[in-house]
Amino acid sequence: MNSGCDVCVVGGGPAGLAAAIALQLRGLQVIVADGLRPPIDKACGEGLMPDSLSTLEALGIVIPSGLGRKFLGIRFVDKDRRVDGDFGDAHGLGVRRTILHERMVARAEACGVMLRWGAPVIGLNHDGVATTAGTIRARWIVGADGARSRVREWAGLHASLHYRRRYAYRRHFRIAPWSPRMEVHWGDDCQAYVTPLGASQVCVAVVSRNPQLRLDAALDAFPELRAGIAGARPLSSERGAVTSMHSLRQCRPCR
Repeated sequence: MNSGCDVCVVGGGPAGLAAAIALQLRGLQVIVADGLRPPIDKACGEGLMPDSLSTLEALGIVIPSGLGRKFLGIRFVDKDRRVDGDFGDAHGLGVRRTILHERMVARAEACGVMLRWGAPVIGLNHDGVATTAGTIRARWIVGADGARSRVREWAGLHASLHYRRRYAYRRHFRIAPWSPRMEVHWGDDCQAYVTPLGASQVCVAVVSRNPQLRLDAALDAFPELRAGIAGARPLSSERGAVTSMHSLRQCRPCR
């Protein structure tokens, strides 16, 4: 493979596909390269906020309500205290990450975006993007390959001064959502997120800075949540992911 385009997007997750669709709609020819094959899953809270839904709609991506579950806002829970923050006239949508990815892939294909799945990117060169299947010649390159972006590093833009890891674990359970809102449970060492995904399905995710704190153990910090899903049948295996917080070096003003 030695193809050419205006823009090569490295990374075919939601961010990369959104950038590719937007650029293609502006009249540029776009190629997306990713070492994985769709649908690409990732451990996350699986809740789309109103702004995300508006952006997807502007890109021509509509997720039928039957494929997810609307939620009115976010409920923050800290032991016996609760605060609800609703979206007013708007709503969010809980949807499985794989369904979102399938819809975005279909829209990208319909727009004419060229998708190169199963083609791991191994570097940048004078012509463009080097993959295991050959070079993609491109005028511009978009790095959408995650928080630990290799594109950013290869381009000399890796300016992080601090890299603080957080570890997320997620699982789905067959149980009717008990709240019309997405829930965020605050603990001393971790947070738990509950997202309604359908009439009889919720997503439960926990995030902490402890790589050994798996979902089952983390739920000990949230006895009410644990009791709420007690007896619910798991619909998926536990899946983990690493998230990060970056602090950039302070730039001195030019003189």
